[in-house]
Parts: sequence; C-alpha cells; structure tokens
Amino acid sequence: MMHSPLQLKQSEMYGFFVKGDLAKLQSTVDTTLNQVAAGRMTLKALSPYVMLTFTRVNHADSANPVDQAKGWISEVDIVTWIMVGSMDEAGKLAHVYWYPCHIFVDDAMALINGRELFGYPKYLCEYAIPAAGTEPLRCAVAAKGFQPFAPETKIAMHPLLEVNATVKTGPHKAVDSFADLIEEAFKLFLSMPDFFNMDAAGWADILSLLRNPRIDQIFLKQFPDSAGIKAVYQALVAAPAEIERLHSARLLGYEYECTLHAFDSFPLAQTLGLQLGPQAAILPFNVNFDFTAMPGEELVDNSVVASEKIAILGGGVGSMTAAYYLTDQPGWENNYAITVYQLGWRLGGKGASGRNAALGQRIEEHGLHIWFGFYANAFAMIKAAYAGLGRPAGAPLATWQDAFKQHDYVALSEDVDGQRRNWPIVFPSLPGEPGEGGEDVSLWQMAVAMVGWIELWLKQIRAIAHDHDDDDAPDGGGKSDWLHRLADKVLDEVDDLGLDVTLSIGALAALVSNLSSDSRQHDSGKHRVLAASLGGIRAWLHARYHKLIDANDDLRRLFICLDLGTTVMKGMFEDGVFKHGFDVINDIDLRDWLRKHGGDEEYCVNSAPVRGFYDLVFAYEGGDFAKPNIEAGTMLRSMARIGMAYKGGIMFKMQAGMGDTVFTPLYEVLRRRGVQFKFFHKVEELVPENGAIGSIRMTEQVALAAPGREYEPLVTVKGLGCWPNQPDYAQIEPAQAAALQAGAVNLESYWSDWPQRYEQAFGRPLPSLVLQRGVDFDKVIFGVAIGALPALCPQLLELSPALRTTSLKVQTVATQAYQVWLNKDLAQMGWTHQPGGQQPVLSGFSEPYDTWAPMDQLLEREDWPAGAEPKNVSYFCSALPLANYPPFADSGFAGLCAAQAKEGALNQLGKQISALWSAAGPAGAFPWQWLVDSGDGSGPARFDSQYWRANVDPSERYVMSVVGSTKYRLATDQSGFSNLYLTGDWIKTGLNAGCVEAAVMAGMQTSRAITGHPAVIQGETDF
Repeated sequence: MMHSPLQLKQSEMYGFFVKGDLAKLQSTVDTTLNQVAAGRMTLKALSPYVMLTFTRVNHADSANPVDQAKGWISEVDIVTWIMVGSMDEAGKLAHVYWYPCHIFVDDAMALINGRELFGYPKYLCEYAIPAAGTEPLRCAVAAKGFQPFAPETKIAMHPLLEVNATVKTGPHKAVDSFADLIEEAFKLFLSMPDFFNMDAAGWADILSLLRNPRIDQIFLKQFPDSAGIKAVYQALVAAPAEIERLHSARLLGYEYECTLHAFDSFPLAQTLGLQLGPQAAILPFNVNFDFTAMPGEELVDNSVVASEKIAILGGGVGSMTAAYYLTDQPGWENNYAITVYQLGWRLGGKGASGRNAALGQRIEEHGLHIWFGFYANAFAMIKAAYAGLGRPAGAPLATWQDAFKQHDYVALSEDVDGQRRNWPIVFPSLPGEPGEGGEDVSLWQMAVAMVGWIELWLKQIRAIAHDHDDDDAPDGGGKSDWLHRLADKVLDEVDDLGLDVTLSIGALAALVSNLSSDSRQHDSGKHRVLAASLGGIRAWLHARYHKLIDANDDLRRLFICLDLGTTVMKGMFEDGVFKHGFDVINDIDLRDWLRKHGGDEEYCVNSAPVRGFYDLVFAYEGGDFAKPNIEAGTMLRSMARIGMAYKGGIMFKMQAGMGDTVFTPLYEVLRRRGVQFKFFHKVEELVPENGAIGSIRMTEQVALAAPGREYEPLVTVKGLGCWPNQPDYAQIEPAQAAALQAGAVNLESYWSDWPQRYEQAFGRPLPSLVLQRGVDFDKVIFGVAIGALPALCPQLLELSPALRTTSLKVQTVATQAYQVWLNKDLAQMGWTHQPGGQQPVLSGFSEPYDTWAPMDQLLEREDWPAGAEPKNVSYFCSALPLANYPPFADSGFAGLCAAQAKEGALNQLGKQISALWSAAGPAGAFPWQWLVDSGDGSGPARFDSQYWRANVDPSERYVMSVVGSTKYRLATDQSGFSNLYLTGDWIKTGLNAGCVEAAVMAGMQTSRAITGHPAVIQGETDF
C-alpha cells in the first residue's frame, strides 16, 4: 500500500456537469454520510448538478518516506462528484466538500490503495478518454457488473455512461491560473439560477469557499465484518486535494451530450437522479495539473461501532413481526439494539385481549379474531415462535397445534322475503398445513379451481332440479348453437376456436386447465372466448332455473354460487385481471363491478356471500351500512385466497384470547432474545430533522413502584401467561395507582383524561421524554396504525406529500363488539346444526352486529368459580357508524361510543337474536336469565355484567381498502424520511387488506428493508 501524501502529476482531467435530481442526491447523502454522522454533523447536497470527471494520471507516487523509493504508477480515475455542504446548527453553510459517490479506475493497484487508504468506492472499468493532442470528442466508462439483476445473469462488462461532443461552438478558451478558472466557472454558475440549492447568502458562501485552491473530498470509509453485515471500522473522512501546479486549463468549445445506460449494479438514475438515455452535459472543461492527496482527517469516527438503535413504536402484529425477524439471525445483537415503546400495559394493538380477574379470568377482546388457512406468513412465524418457546409437553398451549384448531364450518345469514334463513357451509380439508413451505397459489391455478367449482355446481343444480336433459335449451336450440353464436361474435374464424372445446362446461374446464400456468402469456383472444362462454352459461342458467329458486333453499344457494362464480370469472377475463393482476380493477367497488359484468342484483350483487365478505372486512365508509365501499380487485384477491389458497382448513380458531395465543409467545421469545420493552410510553410526536426523524416526544404515563425495574406485563391463568384487562396496579407507584383506579382511567385511549387528573392530583404535568436521534435511536419503525398519523406526525405530513396522501386516501373505520357468557349451551339456545361438533362462524346477520361466532373453546382457558361456569360464550362484531371524531380533549367521547355499542347489543338480543337462537323466543321476549351475571341482576340489567366496546381510537380502527386507495399505499421504506420505516396492514404489502396476514407481511418487509431478511415473503404479487 502507498501511504499519503500521494503525488499525482501530469493529471489530464476532462470535466462536465450533468443535472441530476436534488431529492435523490440528498437521499444518497442521507443514507451514506448523514446516516453515519447520526446528527454529529449535517451534510446537504448544494447543487442538483453532478460533476463528471475523466482523469488520466500519468505519474502517481507517494511522498511518504516509507514509500518514496518503491516506484510509481499511472492510472485513470472516472468520478461522479456531489457538491455537499456542512451546515452549522443555525443552518448556515460552514464548509464545502466534494463527495465522490462513484469512482471507476483502470488499475488494480489504484483500486486497492484507494479503498484501503481512503475508503474510496472504486471499481475496475474500461474507458475512453481523448488522447493527448486530439480533439475532446468522447469520454466513456464501462464497468463489470450485473445487468439486469437476475439469477441467470452472469457478471460481464457493460457500458455505464458516455459523453459525446455534438456541436462545435467555437475555439477552446484558455485560462491562465486556477483562480481564473474558478472565476470563469463562477460566471457560468451565476447564469444558471438553479445551479446551487441555496439562498443568496448561501451562494456567496459557496463562491467564497470555492476560491480556495484545493478540493476537500469527503467520503465514507468503512470495513465490514466477515459476515458483511456489521462495520468493524466506520468513519467520515475528509481528505484535501491541494493543487500544486496548473500546467494548462481551458473551457471546451463544444456542446456535449451525456448518455446514461441502464445498469442494475450501478443505478445512477437512482443514486444521482440522472436520466436514462441522453441529456445535456454542460460547462465542459479540461485541466492539466499536479495535485497532492493529503492525509485524511476523520470528521466522525465510529471505530467502536455501537449497535444500531432501533425504536419500534407500537406493539401490534406488524411491530412484533418486524422485531421477530430483525432478531431472527444469529449474532443480531451485534448489529442492533431494539426497544419497543408501548402505550399502556399490554401488547396487541387491534389484536389485544385481556383477562378480567374479577369475573372468572374471562377473556375480553377487541372483537372476533380467527386466522384463515391461507395465512402462510403468519403461521410460519407463529409456528417458529412456539417451537422457540420450548414449552414442556402437557403445558397449556405447548405447541402451535394446541393453540390453533382447524375450523371448517361457516354460515351465512340470508334475508329471503323478509325472513332470516341460515345457510350452513362446511369447507373441505385441503392437503398440507398452514405456514409450511411451497409456492404461492397462482392466479391461473385459482381460475382452474373456480371453473372446476362451476362445473360441480352445475351438476348439483341439475340433480336438485331433476334436470338431466343436457341438450335441451330454453329457446329450443342446443347449447352448441348459443355457444357457436357467442364464439362467432368474439372471433371471425369460428373454426380456430375448436367448438368441441366449448360445447360444455366440462370442455371449458379442460380448455382452462390446458392453458399455460402463467396467464400473463395467454392470448387475449382466448380470454375473450372464455368470458363469452361464461356469459352464455350464465344466461342459459337464468333462463332455465331463475323461476324455480325461491321455493328451494338448496336450489337458490347453488344458483347464487353459479351466478356469482360465472360473473366473477367473466369479469376477470374481460378486464384483464389474469394478465395484469387484481389491482387493475381497483378503480371500482366490488358490487358495482359485479353489476358492470351483468351479475344478478339479488342473487349476485347483494347475495349473502357478497354481503358476508363486506361484513368480514367492515367495508362501510364511516361505518354507514348504506355506503359499502371496497376495491373490487383487493376484495376478489382476498376472496380467492381465503377460498382457494388455504392449507388444512379454511379457518383456524385460537384456543385462548389472541393476546394469550399470539402476543404472549412473541413477547416471551423477543424478551429472551434481548429486545427491550417500555410499557406506559405514549408517543406524542415524531419530529423531523434534515430528512430524517430527529426526535420523538413521548409521555411517561405512570411511574413504577420500583424505579429501575422493568414492568412485568403478564399474569398466569391456569398455567398460561396472559395479558390482564387492566394494569397491574401493584407495580405502579401507589399514589398514581390509586388515582388511576379511582378515576377508572383507560391508559389506552387517546381521549383519556389521565393528563388532567394527574396534574390535578400531583400539581405537575405528566413527565415527558424526548428520544434523540444518535443517542436513543438511529432508526424508527412506526408500527402505530394509520389512523394515528395526523395526531403523531403532523410535521411529517407537511414535509412528505406521499405520506400525507396516504393518510388521506387510506381510510379507517370504527368497529364495535360485544361478548356474552350464557348458562345454556348452543343446542339449548336453539342452534342445533353443529356438523362434526363444530360451531358456526356466521356473517351477514342484521345490523348493528352482523357477525357472530360461538367461542366455547375459550371457556376451558377461563377460571370461573365452581358452579358458575358458563356453557357458552358468543362474540358479535360489526362496523360502528361514526363519521367524525372530536378533539382528544373531549374525554367523554369514548364513553358515548361505548354506550352506543351497548345500546345496539341490547337491541339485538332483545329483538333480533331469535333468528339465530330459536329457543330465545320472539322479539321482546329474550330470556335475560340466560346471561351469566355474578351480580344476579334481573332483565336487561344482567347485560351490565357482559362485555362490550367501541373501537374508536386511532390505533384500534380497522384499515379499509376503499376504491382507488391501494395505489396510495406506501412501501415500508417510502415514508420520505431516511430513518423511518412504516409497518402495519395499512402499507403496501401485496395483499393490501386489513388482516393479520397483511400485518405480518408488513413486518417482514420492514425487517427485509433494514437487514435483507427474510428474503422470501409469500403472497407479495398476484403472479
């Protein structure tokens, strides 16, 4: 290695300026220099113009005594320079540096020496530079790398960029000194108002600093550990290049054009914001000079690199998943120190549950939580978490199989001529188990399966209708006639269709099965034929059966399946879903889309299955059941995955509350791994600084009775670690605990009056805490629900148009739920159809609570006094009609909403429940004595001992997928702030719907963005 100072003599340099994108340049500066500086200095891109230099160094040697006698080399250096300024605390320019973002050299010795000594980002290249004495017509660089990134791509030399003379403008203009060269450059700079990203005073500062006859370089110098993950040495280094002698200098008399080529290994369009293809290269110059690269100075030294501090805000599914995968690799603790900051006393977000110690340790939840069998990522994580716990055999919920039980039985509540009829459906078991390996189910595999179901339903409807005449059609013609006519309308050449393939639905299924599994490659004409054929089948179905269906439930339900199935498939073929993915139809609501493709209003558009899916995802704007709204593509994707992409069973019921089943094992695993948890920390605001999160303001909600000790959040119920429904007051400072209990304070509510109560009781405001970047955190994972963005991130929304738009376009809806414990079992209540001993999960019921599920499997995990054990616990939930939310100072708002939820529950039990529980008697005669009430109340007062809630807080509301909203969702690293990552089911995951699986995918994507792990996330694309 040659030590500095390095003498570079007879250096022939050609230089040009090309306009990049200032935001991308600043992002490059932020993610390299500023990220390492971590607030100790702040660097700003001063100009959108990138300087490109092509330099032939004819003689390079070391002036260091230890190297002087070794010899010399020649080299070519091709560099992209960003002009950056070091800004002082007042925002004034303190120093100008040139940041060599990319360096390409032709000599291995130059590469090694530059990397080892200064940390130069050097790469070997091939080049073109004008030879001495020739006209400066072309400069170019090619480098070795990968283009495009793909498993099959072999490394090769590829062109990167070139600068070519286009027009001769006059003679070259010679200058006599470095000072004259700078002054000539200043004249050109001043003629271009956008050259510097500074105000008038900043321009003056830049021009003053640039008059110094030296170039101060700044670069990131770091060396990774053997895994290539952690830097064992890391510093920001400044090294001046002092001009010793100027042999000649000239401004070139040509106009030049710079052409940038696509090259995935060197994406200059992203790092510098240059345009792919041709663009102007301005201010061309040529200098021949001697300069000395002086020893570097470490401006920021991270030689002893502390673990990167990651603050995770919120303890919901997305946050816990991010923490799980961030800590999933051996040695993670050498790289990261992770702290989770949680409002209140428990983890879980919308999935939190609590044990009520005063009432049999009963399980109280935000609503009904059931996992679907297509949750590949969620099950993979929870299975690994249970395996990591190593609970002993026979312990409660020792394994994931103990914690989740397959459930096949669902029901839909139909309104038939004003009467409620319950449609039971038992789904078949499919091979495999959720979360096991295997490829995603493709769109075309779903199409094949759906056509198979249509074929089966047609056979069933004929059998029920005693219709076995395959050739008879309502118009007296054969089916082949209308199929022939349909085909004739689609294509001129009927023979090309092969009419034998479209003569029956069986042949249609065969055609679908024989097409390529990659539907993007299909001939669009074949899709049109399939759409027309399905439309014909639907028309034939209506003509033959429509008048028969009202008198026969089985016939009507098969008719609904067929009308819905053929309409969906027809529409997907017609709108190009199989070629472009589900998002192509996200500009229309599902029901409107079904109408568009001819679905029957009663038996398709407003059918029980469609209504059930709207209820499932609370797809009502503002909770108004008259305003159904969900993207057609997003809903169809969810329907397809729920119904056709599951493994084992379509659903799995948790065998304790979701908190106990999901968040306890995740908490215990993460705590063992070394993740820190800070409960009772309420985030107040994220504060931006220089394109990053500079600080986080928090309120410390309580003081612990034992300062310095961690809060222990779990209680043990029948041997299982569980989350209580209120804080453990024994761990809280006694005076504060007494005040909390006296006021029945809810520390999880944004509308809580605890700040006022605290100040009134103790004469001071609640203590605040400010986390500082570079001290308390380096990166932030925002795992709080999207509804909290306006409250917690007002300054961020002002600075990031994309984040602001997401906050406006991705809507949430309040929900409501209640649970009742009864002293009758389900059969005694009047619901006797329980195939295989399973109880229904029912949707589509009358409002205000449209979804019901008996959850008797949970009773075993509760701890009721002997003789007082319930025989049934039933969960109800739905959207909550609520369009506006008052300021958080209105502490009575949450109570009013809870009262509304209670009123709706009482009304349903008193007037509507007999449609489900026939033994409950007619409307107005509900047997209130069925409700388990330790207070032994009478009549409706017995409901006071049940559980109900309104989920109105920003972190509790359900994330919707209203029409046109998916395109506004952001990826985890698209917040607009360099150290802020978004997570939760509201970001762009590929599923883009509110559910556990989407939240898990979001957390995995957050971890991947930070660490590269996990590499594979199932379900991110439709293909």
